[in-house]
Amino acid sequence: MLEKYKYTLVASDEFLEDSFIYLNRWQESFESAHHFHDCIEITIVEEGKGYHYLNEEVMAVKKGELFVLPLGVSHVFRPSSSNSEDKLIVYNVLLNPIVLQQIVDEARSHNENHFAEWCSRLMNERINEYLHLMDKYDICLSIIRNMFGEFQQRQSGHSVILHAKLKELLINLFRLEHRFIINTDSKISSFAINEVISYMNEHLHETITIADMARLMLVSEGHFLRMFKKYTSQTFTEHLQNIRIEKSCHLLLYTDYTIKEISNFVGYKNVDYFRSLFIKKLGVAPNKFRKKV
Repeated sequence: MLEKYKYTLVASDEFLEDSFIYLNRWQESFESAHHFHDCIEITIVEEGKGYHYLNEEVMAVKKGELFVLPLGVSHVFRPSSSNSEDKLIVYNVLLNPIVLQQIVDEARSHNENHFAEWCSRLMNERINEYLHLMDKYDICLSIIRNMFGEFQQRQSGHSVILHAKLKELLINLFRLEHRFIINTDSKISSFAINEVISYMNEHLHETITIADMARLMLVSEGHFLRMFKKYTSQTFTEHLQNIRIEKSCHLLLYTDYTIKEISNFVGYKNVDYFRSLFIKKLGVAPNKFRKKV
């Protein structure tokens, strides 16, 4: 079956100097060559539907489908049709094993041995041991988008941010694969709560409900609320309000956005409610906070 494909080696010679990381955003087509890499690849579907030809497998894919491919895996994405409206857009993150080994060494220095072993497994050359995950709530996609922005702009410090974001991405992938590892005395673990908090921070501008977070953790709303309070010492509403007000303070100090714009950015469509909550939390109105500091 494999003989019918034309293979192309996609080399890692485009890595930024000393960063060992390369990213692109690509609209797949029927002209894309079946290829393999001499590096590790993390790829996620950002938009559309299509098919992923992976080794000898063919699987339908849609937004949120994420793959971690070891060295030597042959693959290609195809859109669902030749219709120009049926787009299939993916992000690709290519990693030299050197950068992954650095993360393994750092994890072991912090006694994060389980995570270190998981990262080490990504460096193997057994081409059938790829990971296929579903980034249902765009947690990993949001991180990859941020990485791509840094990679494209290449401002001062971009390499440091890229490596920090890569670690964040890998940790979230690790948690995503192991999300069903739970404490013996609970249906939900600290890993799961951290996943919720990460989601909240990445989606402050959106409506975030208790029901959505409970579904994310595959538990009832009541159980989710009890466990959230146990692990954070705050209610869900308190924590969400606090991080939104904290973000609004940053925007007030370091941007010229209007109060209404900032209110929208942190998830409050009603600017009057935002003002009253801000005063309740900080004892001063948003406009006076901006002038006072």
